Amino acid sequence: RRVQREPACFLQLCRHLGGVPNIWALHEWSNWLTPVGLAGRGGRRYDTAFYLCCLGQGPPPASHDHGEVTACQWTEPQEAIELIKSQDIWVPPPQFYELCRLCNFRSLRDLHRFGFEREAEGCERWMSVLLIASDGHMQLLPGDELYPEDPDFTGERTPVLTTNKKIEDVLKEAKRLHRIVVQNSHNISIHVNVPPKYKHINPLPPDSKMGNTADCSSRL
Repeated sequence: RRVQREPACFLQLCRHLGGVPNIWALHEWSNWLTPVGLAGRGGRRYDTAFYLCCLGQGPPPASHDHGEVTACQWTEPQEAIELIKSQDIWVPPPQFYELCRLCNFRSLRDLHRFGFEREAEGCERWMSVLLIASDGHMQLLPGDELYPEDPDFTGERTPVLTTNKKIEDVLKEAKRLHRIVVQNSHNISIHVNVPPKYKHINPLPPDSKMGNTADCSSRL
């Protein structure tokens, strides 16, 4: 808690414990910026970098700070998606997207190799653009045919697109897709047919089997 209040104390903590975090085990994975239309209280938004870290042993002990972290659970990506669909847990759309990406890998070794080799390519910051339909909304991502050429990163222009059509009709009309469809907080789907950039990998549809196999030993 002291480190949370005073970040500079983190260095003191490292000196006291005689160790440093193994930042070399982190591999850059993705970068998401909160859409203008989904800003929190006081217009607060997050520019969040996602990193991949593969542990060779079992889950380490973890504790809650009752603020940022209120619970910990280790699970397979596909299992986490099922928990979301059954309304046992909730995660924001970016985390859902990344869970579906992880479902491409049969094992932790495959995931680690991919992350290690890919990170040198870097990544781009994504900010989804909201499209409100009559029965839900979509978060349009770069590469989608409806994604603006000059997206509004600051909210100075209209940050949200609207249509009177249903989500199903909007999807049928599209040829180039890269979007997250949200019909409610636990009914989320990903539609993408554009090639990924920076040697990354597209997410698997939530109903697909992980890495084309029913078995996956990767745990989060």
